[in-house]
Amino acid sequence: MATPAKKKAPSAPEIGRETRLELYRLQLELRYCEKRAYDLFLQNMIKGTSHLSLGQEAIAAAFGVAMRPDDWTFCTYRGHAHTLARGASMEGVLGELMGKQCGLLGGKGGSMHLADVTKGAMGSYAIIGAHLPIAAGA
Repeated sequence: MATPAKKKAPSAPEIGRETRLELYRLQLELRYCEKRAYDLFLQNMIKGTSHLSLGQEAIAAAFGVAMRPDDWTFCTYRGHAHTLARGASMEGVLGELMGKQCGLLGGKGGSMHLADVTKGAMGSYAIIGAHLPIAAGA
């Protein structure tokens, strides 16, 4: 009995050295910021809940590199790394987590409501799935 020939899976496009380095650098930045947020949380400088993205940096980095400047993005909780990957400043994100005026939203949104509209990061939402109808309406 003849065995049918296996079809080759389509190959992924080649990712160049510069893009790989950019992804790696971004992953390191995201990890550094999240570790700092964790330290601040342990020091009670971040009040309430803080949903960290530790261990998910590669996903956020690839997401950030793939987005065009005119793209809008919406995410659910654990949005710190995705917001940073869109270009939001570490000072703005950490300031927001700490409830400071220098935060992205003046310290009013906290961990669950990060947004930087100037970077296309249209918000992260506390309720799982709540961002979908908002994104669909955008």
